[in-house]
Formats: sequence, C-alpha cells, structure tokens
Amino acid sequence: MQTQFNFITDLAKQYQIYLNNPVELFKTITEFAKKTLEEIFEEYSVPPRKFEPVNILRAAAAKQLLKGETLTERLVEEIKDHIRKKDTRYFSYLSTEILQKLENYQPSKRDMFANWQKYWNVFHPFLYRGTIQETTSLYLNQIAVKLTQDLSLNDYKSHPVDFNGATNFGSDSCWLALYPVQKNSHKEAYQFFILFGSSPKAGRIAGFDLKKAEPNLLKPITSYDEALSYLIELKPDIIKLNNESRNYFKLSPGSQASEWSEFYNEGIIAIDFDNLNLGDLSKYNSLVEVDKVAGFAVSNRSNQTGNCWLFKTANIGDVVFVNKGVNTCIGIGVIEGNYIYDSNRTGYKHTRKIKWLTDKVYQYKSYTIKGYKNLFRYDTFSTTMVWNFILNEYVRMYPELAIVFKQNKLKFETETSVDNIVAEPISELNGEVEEIEPLNFWWLNANPKIWSISKYKEGQTQTYTTHNEKGNKRRIYKYFEQLKPGDLIIGYESTPSKQIEAIFEVTKGIHITENGEGIEFELVEKLEYPIQWSELKNNPLLQKCEVFINNQGTLFSLTEDEYDIIREIIDNKNILTEISIKNSIEKKYNFIEDSDKPFISEADFKQAVALLKRKKNIILQGPPGVGKTFIARKLAYEIMQKVNDESIEMVQFHQSYSYEDFIQGLRPTINGTFELKNGIFYSFCQRALAHPLKPFFFIIDEINRGNLSKIFGELMMLIEVDKRDKKFALKLTYSEEEDDRFYVPDNLHIIGTMNTADRSLAIVDYALRRRFAFISLQPDYGINFRSFLLSKGISEPFVDHICSSVSKVNSVIKGDNNLGVGFQIGHSYFCSYNAGLDEKKWWSEILNFELKPLMEEIWFDDLSQVTKMITLLSL
Repeated sequence: MQTQFNFITDLAKQYQIYLNNPVELFKTITEFAKKTLEEIFEEYSVPPRKFEPVNILRAAAAKQLLKGETLTERLVEEIKDHIRKKDTRYFSYLSTEILQKLENYQPSKRDMFANWQKYWNVFHPFLYRGTIQETTSLYLNQIAVKLTQDLSLNDYKSHPVDFNGATNFGSDSCWLALYPVQKNSHKEAYQFFILFGSSPKAGRIAGFDLKKAEPNLLKPITSYDEALSYLIELKPDIIKLNNESRNYFKLSPGSQASEWSEFYNEGIIAIDFDNLNLGDLSKYNSLVEVDKVAGFAVSNRSNQTGNCWLFKTANIGDVVFVNKGVNTCIGIGVIEGNYIYDSNRTGYKHTRKIKWLTDKVYQYKSYTIKGYKNLFRYDTFSTTMVWNFILNEYVRMYPELAIVFKQNKLKFETETSVDNIVAEPISELNGEVEEIEPLNFWWLNANPKIWSISKYKEGQTQTYTTHNEKGNKRRIYKYFEQLKPGDLIIGYESTPSKQIEAIFEVTKGIHITENGEGIEFELVEKLEYPIQWSELKNNPLLQKCEVFINNQGTLFSLTEDEYDIIREIIDNKNILTEISIKNSIEKKYNFIEDSDKPFISEADFKQAVALLKRKKNIILQGPPGVGKTFIARKLAYEIMQKVNDESIEMVQFHQSYSYEDFIQGLRPTINGTFELKNGIFYSFCQRALAHPLKPFFFIIDEINRGNLSKIFGELMMLIEVDKRDKKFALKLTYSEEEDDRFYVPDNLHIIGTMNTADRSLAIVDYALRRRFAFISLQPDYGINFRSFLLSKGISEPFVDHICSSVSKVNSVIKGDNNLGVGFQIGHSYFCSYNAGLDEKKWWSEILNFELKPLMEEIWFDDLSQVTKMITLLSL
C-alpha cells in the first residue's frame, strides 16, 4: 500500500503549493497542451443541469488561454467582473441557453464569487481530472479495502473523500474514514481515520453528530504501516465507543404494515427474507459470510443481506422507527433483546425483543425537510438519518411523549428546527456546510446483449460504464457526472424486451470500477408487471420527456413530474399484485400430499409434468367434466412446487377471439384515433421475460373453439420449444419499428384444454398440433374419487352406486361406434354435494337436469337408449 500512499501524499504536497501560491498554479495551467484546454472549454461551455457562475469563469479562462493569453490574477478578476455585470457580449461564444441563464441569475446579497476567493478552489478541476483523478479514487478504495482487512473490521464500511473535497470545492488533501455499518453516516461514529495531506495523520476522529464526544486522537505518520500500527493500538477503544453510542433504524413490518399488530402485541420486531435460505444468522461472523451463503458476490452485494445483518448486529438500546409506506411513522421502540431465530414462526423468523414507546402515528409532508420527498427508504430494516426530526415532531404533536422519551434517554428538542436537519456539517476538518440537494431522476437504457435487468434480484448492485466498448464517452456524458447517491433511476431494458423492469437507486457516482470509469446503483424494486414502451410513449403528459423525443443513448434526464407520472403508471399496474404476493402465506405444493388432488393416477400426472417441462406446450383433451382446467393448475403448482396463482394467466378462446386480442393490435381511443395495444399473451410473455428464473403458465381453455391459425399468427413458430430464444425474435404484424421484435421466453409454459365431445369444432390445425403434446384424460371413478365423495359426507352405499352405475354408462358410451371415449360422463357432475343435503334429492336433480339432457343430446336418434341409461343410474 506504500505506493498508493506515496502517490496521494505527493499530489497533496503539490496541491498545497498551488493553494498557497497562485502564481505557480497559473503558470502550470498556462503551460497546458492545447488539446487539454479544448477539452476543458468543451466541458464547461456545455449547458449545465444546474447553473453556476464559476463554470462560466472556468470556460472563459480556458477560452482566453486558447487565444494565447497568460492566466493571471488580473485576468481572472476581469472575467469575474464581466460575469457580475452579466455582460453577455463578452461571452458571445457561449450557447444561448447559458447566456439566458446568466441574464436570469438572481444573486443573493453576498457576492456570487464569495465561495470562490481562493484560486485553487476555482481551478482545481483543471488539474485534478482524467487519469490523475481516476488513479486517486482507485488508490483510496484499495487502501480502504486493505485497511479494513488488516484491522479485521468485518462490520465496518469506508467513506473516502478525494481532492474534490467533501463539498466539491477542491482540497489539498484527501481522507479516509472507516465506521460501523450500523451507523447511517460516518458523522454519527468514532472513525478509524487517515488524512492524506502534505503532513499525513492517522488516528481516531469523532463524527460531527456525536454530542459531548471524546476528543480526536491524531498523530503524524509517514507510511501506511505507521497508520495501521497506530490504528491497531486504538482499535479496542474505537469499537467500544461505537458500541456504546446509539443507532437509529427504520423497520417495515410487512407490506402495508401487515405484521404491525402482531409485532406490537408480542413486543417484538422481526424480518422475513426466507427467500435467502440463510437460516439462523447467529452462525455467521460477518456480512461477507452471509452474502456468500445467499449467493451474492461482494462486488454485487444485496441490500437484503445488508438488512439482515443490520438487524442481527443492532445494539440493545438502539431505537427503531416503524414505517407504513415511505411517509408514515406508526411506532417507536427501543431494542431490549439479542437476536433470536424462531424456527416455529411462519415467516418473520428473525426476531428481536423490543420495548415499544408509542404506537401513535406521524404523517410526513413531502419536502418538510429540504431535499426529502420521502421520510423513509423502501427497504425493510436500515439506518435512518432523520431520527432527530421524527422525535422532535412526535414531541410537538404529542407533548406527553416528552417524559417517555426522556426516561429512555432519547434526545429531542422542544421546538422542531427543520433547518438543523437541512444544513449538516459534512467535514470534521474544515467545518464547511453542505445543503442536502433534492433528488434527481433518470432513465437508464439497459442493452440485454450486455446485461439484462431481469437476471438481477432486489438488493443487488450493478455498475454501468460511462464509456462504450470503443472507449468513447456515452451519449450525454454530463448526465453521468451529475448522478449522485440517492438519485432514482427508471430501469428500462431495450430491444427486444422494450419495457421498464425495475427502479434503481444510485449508490455511487462516477468512480473507477473493474471495467473502468462507471457508476453504481442498487436494484431497489423489481416490477412484477413490467411497463411496456407502448404504454408510455403515447401518454400526452410525457410528450416532452427527453427519452421519448430521442431514445438513442444510455442515460436520460427526467423531471420530477415525469418520474411521478411513470411511477404512478407502475403503481397502478403493480401495487395490488405486490400486496397480494407479500400478504399471501406461501403454501408448498406436492401432488402426493395434496388432499384436493385431481382424479388422475400419480403415474399419469408425473408423465404430464414431464411432458410439459420438455415440450413447453401441452393440450389436455377429454370429455367434459374430467377436470381439465383443474388439472392444468395442479400441473403448474407441481412445477413451481408451490401454490402461486400470480404466475398463471388464463383465457378462453371463442369464435370471435382474434390475433389483436391475443398478441397485439390497433385499438380506437376516446379521441377517435388508434393506438397500438398489447394483447394478453404478449403482456404475459413480457412479464415472464422480466423474471427468467420463475416458471410461468398460460392456460388456454377451449383452445379448439378459436381460429387457431388466425389467433396465433407468428407464434406458430415462436412457441416451439427450440425457438424459445431472442435470436429467433420476429417482427410482429403491427410492429412500428424494425427492431421491435418479439419472442416467447423459455420459462413460459402453455397448457390448452379441449373437449373432444364438441361436434361443432373443426379439427385442430396440423401445424399447431405438431407443436403440442396431447394428453388424453378419462373419467376416473376409482379410489381417489370414492375417497373424495366419502369426505363430502355421502354414504358409502350411495358412493358405491354412483361409481358403479356411471362406470357402466361410460362403458356403453365407449362401445357406441357413433360416440366413443370423448363423450363419457365426467366426474365434475358429482362434485357439488355439500354436507347436510338430502343425497337422494341431490342425485335426482343431477339425473333429471344435467345427465338426462346430456344423454338426450348424444343419443338424439335413439331416445330408448336414454331411458335405459337413466334407469341404470336411478336408485
């Protein structure tokens, strides 16, 4: 690490010279190569997202240097005066947009360059850029990783600050802090600290938010090893101090706070995450171990495992705020018990005992705190920055809680001061103050040929390079520069998917990754129902949205209104399903253990499952009433190994059903125009495409009642098992663009049902027949059916009569040359009995109003046969 240490400290010594001696700074910049100056001018002459007068100063300085001028203090002050006077003629080479922003700029009472008195602060981006900036960032991260390993700090994270400084004003030093994962910020912790300056130091620093903190302990160092040695000496004390300081968390007690009543009544908090298959967290010694067991690489860490580990390692005495949604607090408690894994609970097995202080409700109004639209994050258990604000608000609204909070040593103010939260000191060294900036909103195009959103899970992180494969900057590179942690991104997967599949949150702005310069974001929400491009592009409220004007590129800016419009479309389509999924108790399924299993032998059922897995497309055919649709669902449950109707879609074909209903077509709007609408199968395929690890099932009831060639269209080829890949994607009939192509994903299964007794139906198209496996189902009046009737409360002699007499009638039907097996009587006719009914009356009604009309239909030319069969069935 000494090479990295020397590189950074040598830069710090040079930058200190520039800070203290502007003549040296100006001399160095004046000697820049023409190409470098051209790059700087281009960078600062592009209209910025947020207008800053200092950027005009930087662009103008570069322009004068390109003209052959020498950079001096006098020239810089002259340019400043032209900016103050809004002299647009002097800056005529700049764009109309920038000049308009200069004219409209309303300075405060202070001079617009009050924060830019030091020339180093103005011109540090001229020197600290490109490879130097990349290398510094890379080395700081390498030192952070190595230091964490050498100190064996498994549950600590790093906060490096480079020569941009904590406020991007430019600094002549860098620093690195290690602090516990339980802390929301380094400002709330005692830190393992290294200052990389002209006189490097290392030791213990107290975060600014710690009240009555222990004094800082820093001493001069000359190497990484010296820093490490001193920090090892301080380690026991730093860890002890952090364990004694209080942490603040937020807990989401199930979707829409579904578990809140139980948690409150039992005096516990709990989290679920059974999907990670971690078991008891007590057996793990670090988050790295948890990630490994859950299948996440350190470079692709999951927010879910992070939530689990925070829950497990939270200290007794830490405070928990319970949220419902992102803007409502419904309770506050103090942890009073260690982590316990309760295997007897159904879900929510990870538990902690808690002392509830209140279950009163506080509703947050967006932007009460500047920059905070929402009070809470979307995740399950995480640290929160706004704990002081929430406590203040509770005491303001419910004064009686002041005594309760004091008794439990919770800190609050009698009068809420939002300003105290807005303006937070962000640097322990120089006391500079930064305002929390509002969130920015973005749209990211993911090319599935490079990486597919659908392959990632909630909580996982992903990086995206700022340069393409040829090393060129991606389109609108400035947007990558403007990304900051906390920004939200609409995750859109391009052709052939062409749908929004996730919401991301930026975790790191531009930094050096394994693949070069890039950004990092976390998948915070994966959509169960993706949103199609066609569902958005015709929305009149999005017509001025940048991404819909020109979709060529990677990263696009969204206004807050545009994001909210898209978010509302997402919520309208997803929220009911998400609540249903989260609130449902997952029930495992196994055919053998199914108490409500279909009347089919285990061997035949398993063979149908194997056929469906191999062929992907099957048709269940047989007489009416044999339970074809019922069995179709059971086949899906068996493959999923659980009861999950959210992954099943069903439609019934009829003579009027069309390609436009099934796949895609033009539909009239209320304005008298036509727009492209996706059919039920197209949308279901796109949903399956977004969840490639989950099986999906499309059931087509009465499949032979529709005009199959017309309905399926191009799908005649695409549903084949060996054509389930994007390389076989076809342009559909109504596709508007050449690259608008479609294919059926491999994880989608099609189950058709067909009544073989329907004389009015045409023979199934041979081309379609070749693409399905046909499974014939017959009425089964054996042991399973007998047991079912007995369980319904029908007497055993009566069960014997039903099974015996119906079997005899079916034998006659099968032996009739004009009928055959397809006209047999199915067992669904006899499943309607409820305990308490008069079984003889029930049977008489079935004979007279269901079976007799059926037999009169099939033996319309021989009614004497009907009389014989009714006599046979009668008691």
